Amino acid sequence: MRWPGLIEKIDGNCPNCGAGTGVLATACPDCGAPIGLRPARMTVAAALVILAAALVLALVVVLLGYRLAAATATGAPADQQIAATSTADFSWLATAMSGCDAAAKTDAGALHFLVTPLVSVATDVEPWRAKSINDTGSGILLRSDDVLDGLKAGTLRIYPADYGFGIFDSAGDRALKWRPSVGVVKLSTTAAGAMSTFNVQLRTARSRDDPDWGGSFTRQDGTCYWVNAIISH
Repeated sequence: MRWPGLIEKIDGNCPNCGAGTGVLATACPDCGAPIGLRPARMTVAAALVILAAALVLALVVVLLGYRLAAATATGAPADQQIAATSTADFSWLATAMSGCDAAAKTDAGALHFLVTPLVSVATDVEPWRAKSINDTGSGILLRSDDVLDGLKAGTLRIYPADYGFGIFDSAGDRALKWRPSVGVVKLSTTAAGAMSTFNVQLRTARSRDDPDWGGSFTRQDGTCYWVNAIISH
């Protein structure tokens, strides 16, 4: 769309010689006589001012949206993304568990987690719920043996979308959260301080704004917590 061409079609006549003039013209193109302010020109000028203001407002909204998106991504990044080298042999997951244990023993002052997000192939998750070792509020926590057996049998799969993980210190009334991740990740933090117990939480784009926190875990220095969770919505 060519705005200048459209605007020039809104024209008038020169009060001096009668020649046609564009609505934005300040002088007659034929005789050069000055042309005073006309209602049509004032209307177009006002429209252009409104359009410019709307563009500025749209730019501000976009920038604020970008800042909001950036704010939701705050938190510690994952220490390590664990590559799923096979969907038939899950020895890579067992190796990651052992590696996280070794890192936790070396760095006993930090909290260490290996998070394995899962999804049940069957829609009925009650058999898995019966095996749950704790309620995460937004998922079902399983023992590593049950997870490896389920993955090998094809009754469990790695959750394919991004998710967020966090812990909550009820005694200190504070939460620590990590940036959204995809797949199996190793996480750690030295910001836990004297936290003696904590609750865990997994959230996805389909979760409620603030999913419930799960049951309480007792902190044990030098331990990597394997968070094997069937994510629910």
